[in-house]
Formats: sequence, C-alpha cells, structure tokens
Amino acid sequence: ELLDTERYLGGLLDRRSGHLHPLNYTLGLAAAAEAAGAVIHEDSLVTGIEHGATATVRTASGSVRAQHVVLCCNAYLDEAISTRLRARIMPVGTYIVATAPFGEERIRRLMRENLAVTDINWVLDYFRCSADHRLLFGGRVSYSGLNPATTHRATRARMLKVFPQLADVGIDYAWGGYVDITMNRAPDFGRVAPNVYYLQGFSGHGIALTGMAGQLVAETVAGQAERFDLFAQLQHRDFPGGRLFRMPALVLAMLWFRLKDLL
Repeated sequence: ELLDTERYLGGLLDRRSGHLHPLNYTLGLAAAAEAAGAVIHEDSLVTGIEHGATATVRTASGSVRAQHVVLCCNAYLDEAISTRLRARIMPVGTYIVATAPFGEERIRRLMRENLAVTDINWVLDYFRCSADHRLLFGGRVSYSGLNPATTHRATRARMLKVFPQLADVGIDYAWGGYVDITMNRAPDFGRVAPNVYYLQGFSGHGIALTGMAGQLVAETVAGQAERFDLFAQLQHRDFPGGRLFRMPALVLAMLWFRLKDLL
C-alpha cells in the first residue's frame, strides 16, 4: 500500500520513528559544541596517548594535556592507540547513491508517504527520499576493506531490483565510508584507564546511539558512572584470525550470510 514495488510481501510501520539529514545533524552538533566553548581541531591525527592522572594526547604537531580523554574513533581507530580495542571491531564499507531529481509527483507514486525504509536481510538495503525529490539508496557493503570503483553501479543495480521503474533515472552522487561492527553487534563502551574512556562498535546504529553514548560518557566524566558502567559490563570478543586473517575470515562468513539472504 505504501511502496510501488513487488519486492516485499509485508512490513512493519513505526510512526514513532523519524529520519534526518546526517551531515546537517553532525554540523549542528559541531556548531552547538563550539557555541558551548569547545574547540574543534580537524586534521589532527593522534599518534599516542600517555596515561596518568593527567593524560597527554600527542599529535604530529603538538600535544594536549587533559584530565579526561574519550576515544570516539570507531572504524578509524588506529592500532597505535589501542591494539586491544582495534581487535574487537571490524571496519565495514557501506555505500549510498543519490539519483537525479525526478519530481515530487513521481516520488509520491514511488513512496506514498515520506518514509525511511529498510529490509531485514543480513546485507540490507535502505532508502528514503530527499527534500529535492531524489531517491537516496544504500546498503551495499564491503567486508574486504576495498572500495571498488564500480560500487555505484552495483548499488544502482540493487536499487533497480526494488524499483525497476527507475531505470531511466541517472545517479548524480555516490559516496561511502566505514562503520565499525562488533562480533555480537552490541556497542562496546568502557575504559582503557581510569580517566580514558572509549565508545565504539555502533554496528550501523550510530545516528541514534552515538547521541546516547555521548550523554553517558558526559555523565561519567561529571562523576555519575552508573549508566555507563552498565554498558561496560557487556562482554566482547576479538574477531578471530588475528591481524592478518580476521578480514579474510569475515569475508568468507559474509559470503555465507549473503547466500542465506538469496535463499
């Protein structure tokens, strides 16, 4: 009744949920942080942390001393910072395409309401419409750590399986990045030192979950650690295979789950 596609047999509609523009949300958070007095230094790669009652965070061009440090690097955490934390997450490439605008009338034939949609496959598809009447379609993933040059064509092919009537609509934009996953897909929060905290393993749920995680670690820095410590009690395992073989092992596992999706 809501989507002009024959791919699905049914669905669950949650009208208490919403969807948003993630870049604008991120820019808004940065602006709010700066308005509250935070100073943001981009392109400042951290090369090491010296632990102590006052921690020292070193970069290529200087250092910062702080009473509290929070590691929020996710898939981009360098092993030089923590090999233990890096072993518990795996970077997964995910990609999105944006079609050319094709008009509000045609959009509304495609999706009768302004919805954000996802399927429930292991390698899932997700999509929504933009304010300028494009279809944003994502979900093609890479577990190999490689970003193939043809990924926009492969993502478009997945889109056409859902909406074959868009065969005449071009792709204006394609982009991607890495999300971090844990073995059990639960978030991994904790401490590497009494005053050095980490937040990682959002496993594709970062838009909603990172806001809550930031609130929890802020409470902890302020002296109220009860809620943060509940998450820190979750048990997490390293990905099997060690540094050299964990990525090939995951690729083989994902081939099995993709086959299950097809079946």
